Amino acid sequence: MAGTAYPKRAIKQNRRTTRAKIGKPVKLARMGEIDYTFLFIVILLLSFGLVMLLSASAPAGNTLHNNSYYFFNKQFLCAILGLIGMWVISRIDYNKYKNTVPKFMIVCTILLVCVLIPGLGVKLNGSRRWLNTPFLQLQPSEFMKPVIAMYFARLVDSGKYNLKHLKGNLPYIGVMLIVVGLMLMETHLSGAIVIAGIGVSVMIAGGTPIKPVLIGALILLPIGLIGVRALSGVRWARVTSFMNPFADIRDESYQVVQGLYAIGSGGIFGLGLGQSVQKYSYLPEPYNDFIFAIVCEELGLIGAAVVILLFAALIIRAIRIAMNAPDTYGSLVAVGIAAQLAIQTILNIAVATSSVPNTGVALPFFSYGGTAIITLLCEMGVLLNISRHSVKD
Repeated sequence: MAGTAYPKRAIKQNRRTTRAKIGKPVKLARMGEIDYTFLFIVILLLSFGLVMLLSASAPAGNTLHNNSYYFFNKQFLCAILGLIGMWVISRIDYNKYKNTVPKFMIVCTILLVCVLIPGLGVKLNGSRRWLNTPFLQLQPSEFMKPVIAMYFARLVDSGKYNLKHLKGNLPYIGVMLIVVGLMLMETHLSGAIVIAGIGVSVMIAGGTPIKPVLIGALILLPIGLIGVRALSGVRWARVTSFMNPFADIRDESYQVVQGLYAIGSGGIFGLGLGQSVQKYSYLPEPYNDFIFAIVCEELGLIGAAVVILLFAALIIRAIRIAMNAPDTYGSLVAVGIAAQLAIQTILNIAVATSSVPNTGVALPFFSYGGTAIITLLCEMGVLLNISRHSVKD
């Protein structure tokens, strides 16, 4: 129709479609379109996590800081910063900082070393995992999680090493040994497990055969246990107490047993939001590693099932983003982040239910931790940006 004004966006889309029809058949990237389903699940989990954190941390905040909202306020502020970071990163082409990844890796490794230096690193509860800054305490291991995924993805994408052969895997193994070694020196076993899991997941997705990985894991497991026993008597006691947590409920198994009491008392429907009993000085730091036990106590089996299903949906959606990524690098980065989500979620729930020894791993979006929530949301921004460039099936 004469005089009709068409939107510029529609004209550009028509031009791209026309060029595709004239030339050879091509797959067009859905430029500008993020995975809104993935974003919705992220926002839902973040909101759910903040509500449960407020409930779980209120007694401790009132006791320790005379402010029931103390932990929630800090977490909420970090969540806002994380959302801003997620939005910014979702709009930056992930390939633009691909060549900067080695520098990120060097910086993160230096920060892990700094944690071990007295005066720079902060020691809490027998572990040295944090760095003091003028604004907040940083946990460098949280930065290392996405960086090692991006670094390994870049190595695979470069094609320098053939992962089908042992020789090609050695550079990756060497990097992991350095990082995991530094983490174990911090007595940060859970972080070492998660980072090793991320690295191995990217390697397998990049071409490393699964059979040698399983054989290597069987060989390294007893070595790791020996290392834990030599470096930290507290961690070794947690491993041995796992066999029979009710044998010593006043010492090493105390936190696990109190968590089980919380889960058991929740029943099917729970005691009600905010009605937990175990968070009142019974369960140590209920707003951290054992927050899933509070979810079970207050919201019951149904609430726990909803949380698990939300995480399952998020991980499945992240894997879908990896499968639809336009290049190897983007696909492997998405695999690494999806692996992190899966490993941390499974380990946290397994620890809370006493299915594995207590390793002190946080539950994504729920557990208290400023560095963790900011970094995690920025990682979600990376996945959203990859989905923005995804190809049509």
